[in-house]
Formats: sequence, C-alpha cells, structure tokens
Amino acid sequence: MRFHLFRPLRPGVVLGLGLLAAGCGSPQTTTATASLTWQIVDAAAPDPNTAPALTCAQKKLTTVRVQVSPAPASGGVFDFPCANMAGETFSVPAGTYTIQTIALNESFQALAQLTFQQRLFGKSSLGHIIFQVR
Repeated sequence: MRFHLFRPLRPGVVLGLGLLAAGCGSPQTTTATASLTWQIVDAAAPDPNTAPALTCAQKKLTTVRVQVSPAPASGGVFDFPCANMAGETFSVPAGTYTIQTIALNESFQALAQLTFQQRLFGKSSLGHIIFQVR
C-alpha cells in the first residue's frame, strides 16, 4: 500500500484551511444586547397569561428597567418608557447575568419585578415579560 503524503491538495481544501486559520470559520462575539417585550396585567387576575393587557397609564407605570448583575463597566441599568412595550439594551460583554426587570411608577417605586438568570451572547432575547401590578 502506498501513501501519497506529498499529493497536492485541492484548491477548495486549501481555501477552507486558510479561512479557518484566519478565524473566519467561527465568529468571535464578545458583546451582547438584550431585547424584551412586556405587558401589564392586573395582579388580581387568576391567570396572568390570559388576563387582558392594560396600558401603563392605567396602572400609573412610566418606566421599565432592566438591570444586569454583575454590572459591566459600561453600566448595567437600562430604562425604557413603559408605553413602548419593548426595548433593547446597548452592548454589554457577553456572559451570564442575573437579570432583573422592574416596572416603575413616576416616583421610581417598583410596582412589579421579575428576576432570572440569562446568558447573553450576540443579540439575545429576554422574552415577553408579564408584569402583574396591583
């Protein structure tokens, strides 16, 4: 049996090896953004998933805050107008964070909040948050 160690490589193989060596085969994302949507429901509703959505004004909410911990050097607090019903953070370093979503009134008092762990990488979705407000 003969081995052909010095057989010329096919051009496509050479190109593929060159791209991998240059780092083009796997993107290196080191930052992330987090997007979310939300709705407001009455806390007295038996099932928040089927409860009718309320406006922020009906529950006197002005701001939805997303807080990431540990806070990156660029800051870890992102405030959005409640009435927008959606928001996206600016870039933070990719990683696993404790996320706190908070519905605030005009005095910046928390009327509802949800805390969870989330890995942020690239463009990440925090999902649809349902704030149950009294």
